[in-house]
Amino acid sequence: MDPILEVKGLVTQFFTESGVVEALDGINLTVYPSESVGVVGESGCGKTQTAYSILRILASNGKIMDGQVLYKGKDLLQLTESEMRQVRGKEIAMIFQDPMTSLNPVLKISDQMIEVIAMHRNVPENEAREIAIESLAAVGLSDAEDRIDEYPHKFSGGMRQRILIARALALRPSLLIADEPTTALDVTIQAQVLEIMKDMKEKYDLALMLITHNLGVVAELTDRVHIFYGGRVAEVATTYNIFTNPMHPYTIALLESIPSLDVAKGRLATIPGSVPQLINPPKGCRFHPRCKYAKDKCSKDIPIIEEKEKGRFVACHYWEEVELSDLAEDVIGQHKAKQKASN
Repeated sequence: MDPILEVKGLVTQFFTESGVVEALDGINLTVYPSESVGVVGESGCGKTQTAYSILRILASNGKIMDGQVLYKGKDLLQLTESEMRQVRGKEIAMIFQDPMTSLNPVLKISDQMIEVIAMHRNVPENEAREIAIESLAAVGLSDAEDRIDEYPHKFSGGMRQRILIARALALRPSLLIADEPTTALDVTIQAQVLEIMKDMKEKYDLALMLITHNLGVVAELTDRVHIFYGGRVAEVATTYNIFTNPMHPYTIALLESIPSLDVAKGRLATIPGSVPQLINPPKGCRFHPRCKYAKDKCSKDIPIIEEKEKGRFVACHYWEEVELSDLAEDVIGQHKAKQKASN
């Protein structure tokens, strides 16, 4: 099966007064039809800028320097802006990060949905209104027929996120990009939003690219995961393998830092140091200043991401010397032991 989205060697930079920010440095990413793919990493690792690069909605000082973004075999980077407008929303929809600021506060919900639906689905305005109401009702917005004419400030954060999901899915896209869809929502509302996304994905047979730093959300929604660090991809594997047998030191460190119920009995594990400043990133592997397994080679040579097992890709020099799977087994075993003790 061919991927619905294939990103190859994507390089994106931002030109600032302080210098050039190397936001994305050779990103490779694939999403297959009907698949849910997680894009995981700390803030500032390039997750959101990857999505913006795919849709070509970068800030004015950003520029895609190299690479390909193949959607159904067509390179989006070669399309004119007019052609790209036919892709955004209709073919690839996006739910943006903050539901509190993603809706225009001076426009009614109807004004922010109906015109776009009428244009992209080529239907009259009254039919577009019915489609918008149906979409809002499908995501659990009660009295959608009346509330569609209200302003965003009348809705809670959870309701606004439902509206954003409804707006994205009203055009029946093939690929949905969700950027931190549960940000700023309390835990109960997060669970509701995730359940809605799961139901909508199955109902419309969507491919999903989920951007998050929340490993719990990844475990709940995704089939396969791309681990990002410092504008590069560190590891790619099935969600099951990421949680049970991680192979990159950064992935292992992320899993070690997951809190357990007995966290009060000991210190919560953390990753030392800070994410790299991409205006002047570390040489070699960008994770090496924080990696307890780093060797001299790690500070000099960029690790090439290679397939170590079928469907499992890792970019790590340490892998060449030590079976990281053995190390990972110890880490996961310790984590499971903590969880068992807390229960």
